[in-house]
Amino acid sequence: MRVRFVLCLAILGLVVAPQAAAADRVVERGIVQSVTPTVVVLRALDGVDIQVEIGPGTRLRLNGLPATLADIRPGLVAETIRYGTRPAVRLRAFGRLAPSTEQGRLVAVRDTALVLRTSAGRIRIPLSPATVVRRQGRLVALRILRVGMRVEVGRADDGSADVIRVLRADA
Repeated sequence: MRVRFVLCLAILGLVVAPQAAAADRVVERGIVQSVTPTVVVLRALDGVDIQVEIGPGTRLRLNGLPATLADIRPGLVAETIRYGTRPAVRLRAFGRLAPSTEQGRLVAVRDTALVLRTSAGRIRIPLSPATVVRRQGRLVALRILRVGMRVEVGRADDGSADVIRVLRADA
């Protein structure tokens, strides 16, 4: 008798616990309107803008691949999952990324990436074997890049630098 009672309590606990956790689960879907380091604004299908808090523990994915917050851009379709009033635990975004450009000053030049200071802050842009550098319209070697140069970086579909245009060489 006692064993049955304990077994019934254990089964009841297994059934009730997932329902309670599911009740706190909030899923938001919409089109990304803006992205800041702490908040992503989505526009739902009914036209309402929803602010979703993002935290350091939020897992980000873009088209099924791991992503950074810099990869999440306005115009993408996104889904967030959070529990209660806590920051989102997951943000999944989908969509085709149009090649983009970034302008700013070089902060660091490495073999595998550039660090650029833009009006939005510092960003790291990976380099690929296909990356080319242009100065005054001519192709030049990557080694001419120096900290302090003003550049415009065209990005490929994978987010890496496609074309780097030197705008101004003075620091």
